[in-house]
Amino acid sequence: MSANANVPNDDLTRSAPRGPRSRTMGVTAAVALAVVLLVVGLGAGYVLGDYVLGNKGSNSTTSGNGPSYTISESGSSLIYPLMLSLGPNFTKLYPNVVISPQSTGSGTGISLAESGKVDIGGTDAYLSPANATQYGLINVPIAISAQLIFYNIPGYSGHLNLNGTVLAKIYSGAITNWNDPEIAAANPGVNLPNLAIVPLHRQDGSGDTFMFTSLCYMSYSGWPYGYGTSVTWLKSSPSATGNAGMVTTLSTTKGGIAYIGISYLSEATAAGLSYAAVGDQAAISDGTNPANYILPTPQTISQDATLGLANLQPPSVAVSLILGGVPGATDLKLGGGGTLPSTADPTPYPIVNLEYTLIKISPSDATLQKWVVAFLEWALSFGNSATYMTPVHFLPLTPAVIGYDMQALQAVTVSS
Repeated sequence: MSANANVPNDDLTRSAPRGPRSRTMGVTAAVALAVVLLVVGLGAGYVLGDYVLGNKGSNSTTSGNGPSYTISESGSSLIYPLMLSLGPNFTKLYPNVVISPQSTGSGTGISLAESGKVDIGGTDAYLSPANATQYGLINVPIAISAQLIFYNIPGYSGHLNLNGTVLAKIYSGAITNWNDPEIAAANPGVNLPNLAIVPLHRQDGSGDTFMFTSLCYMSYSGWPYGYGTSVTWLKSSPSATGNAGMVTTLSTTKGGIAYIGISYLSEATAAGLSYAAVGDQAAISDGTNPANYILPTPQTISQDATLGLANLQPPSVAVSLILGGVPGATDLKLGGGGTLPSTADPTPYPIVNLEYTLIKISPSDATLQKWVVAFLEWALSFGNSATYMTPVHFLPLTPAVIGYDMQALQAVTVSS
């Protein structure tokens, strides 16, 4: 799919009438409940999934003698490593339930969730409230992630300074060599080679593409491709499937550059790839000041999320955290940038995202859906911890986001 520079390139913002909702909970109550359950859960091993299963306060596992269920999850390759960790640990608690994840890309995760062909769609790209309602889905974020810009420059292993405008020009063909004056100005003292830049992109419909094109769209008024899970790239831009494919292809592409989810940081660095310090909004207007370029650390990712989540508009949890977030998450402004750094959060890393799961409000199998909700509620409490997040370089959700998740899950039809 493709779009002009002013319109999102996919159907994430389609409009539709709102459908009926049930079992709703007030936002304040939901946030309060989430905080209480987190305190109880992470302090005493309380399983939040017990809330929907009707065993509040019980830590016992099922006997394994009842019906068996397999919950299918498909989509984001960025979420996939987290699902591989969460699923088996949920099964330890409930041996009759197996979580079966697949890394297919966010675009596939969205389409399979819309059609009801999987129980959980995984995506880095939010669905707008109207689009989610049209397909009877809800966004349920489960983690805070980030995206890194990796490159393969033989003989150089440092962290180059790159900003959204420069990246947009690279991917649109306006900057073609690593020793371009705009790159050199932001990297004083670095001996940049006279080497052609080879920009790699995702072949599959990808939430990582959604994140990266959102950055380019918001950073550079001359960006020609819109933003979304798929865009029409330069014909000279090689493609790869999944984050794993991007790592493999970039490792063999001299002069290459690629956008890769942070859950593949270990794989990318093991392949000998280096990543950039990425410019915040200040770097859009002053691309030469090295102080405006930020490395992705838990602190700088958290600072960006803090700025972006301030624009969350409940009950929806659809929000762009790119460049610190913008009001009206599903209506990004071409070249408009994001929230400026604040005194409290002076160094926000600019490519940060909520990782979403998509589930049906009114599923065809309400009994299976009970276990789907149980799994997500468990993931939001026990799974929302450093034990699961740190190995894939994610950050836990804030209590406020968990509160909105809990509110959304109350609307899902499950068997009693």
